Amino acid sequence: MDKLPPLTSLSTLEAFFRTGSVWGAAELLGRTHSAVSKQLHQLQDHAGTDLFVKRGLQLELTDDGRALAETVARSMDEMRRSYATITGGGRASVTVAASSTFARQWMIPTIARFNIDHPGIDVLIRLTGPHGSRRLEGPVDLVISWDRLISPKVEHPDAHPLGDVHIGLVVAPNYPCEIMPGAVRVATVIHRREGEAAWKSWSTLTGLKIIRERELSFDLSSLAFEAAERGMGATLAPKFLIERELKTGSLVAPAGFLTFENGLLVRPSSERPKMSKPAQTFMQWLIANAQLSQEGFASSPQHQESFASLSLDW
Repeated sequence: MDKLPPLTSLSTLEAFFRTGSVWGAAELLGRTHSAVSKQLHQLQDHAGTDLFVKRGLQLELTDDGRALAETVARSMDEMRRSYATITGGGRASVTVAASSTFARQWMIPTIARFNIDHPGIDVLIRLTGPHGSRRLEGPVDLVISWDRLISPKVEHPDAHPLGDVHIGLVVAPNYPCEIMPGAVRVATVIHRREGEAAWKSWSTLTGLKIIRERELSFDLSSLAFEAAERGMGATLAPKFLIERELKTGSLVAPAGFLTFENGLLVRPSSERPKMSKPAQTFMQWLIANAQLSQEGFASSPQHQESFASLSLDW
């Protein structure tokens, strides 16, 4: 059996990975800066390869170091979860994978409603990037997805629909947008970084070619939505994530919306073959209480109230 490094050095690596600095790891672990630095160097010596590199005054992970740190973090999360399960300690929890904008504008208000019915279950969010990519800090229980322009098919035997998703080209009311036979002309298109393929899919499905002079790219969909609202260009958005803007008229859809039947989906994660009881409870609650309306909006009045207050606060 290959010899592992001392477990204390692995826990130190995890703390460094999560906090991003030696000082942060020291504070998290309740140790001195020199003790943490010494353990990291000992781990590197044990590995026999560079795990860290110094950039100015900062210590950073190499590719090998990051790969090891991510594995250690995942393993530590699983050990904590398993220990809490067998000892009965800690609160029940569910971990869900979702995109940043979706998490902010739909998940958080939905979780707030869920917690009223199930105050003993915590719902934790792991953020995904384009195409579902994410830097895992541990496995998730459930995955929720909606962007059928990017991921048109979700084949999973236990996926459950939460409603139809309506996606369309949206602009500010006075933004120049010319609809022609077989084409749409705008000065600027706006998209989420690495989400450019959505425009190609939209054009294919609508039969409308996009004629534009330039493109803008943002890291988050929410930034693309706000840029469009401020008259900076045209973007693609689902109704349920820009509900306030559509209903107040700050965004309009001159070419209408594509409807993806049962496009909003929740499914068990393949990372955990057996769903926990809290995950089952949350998924069944979503199926019963978080369906989109026939028009593609969030159907619950409580959800709308939470959504409105969150939008104003943020």
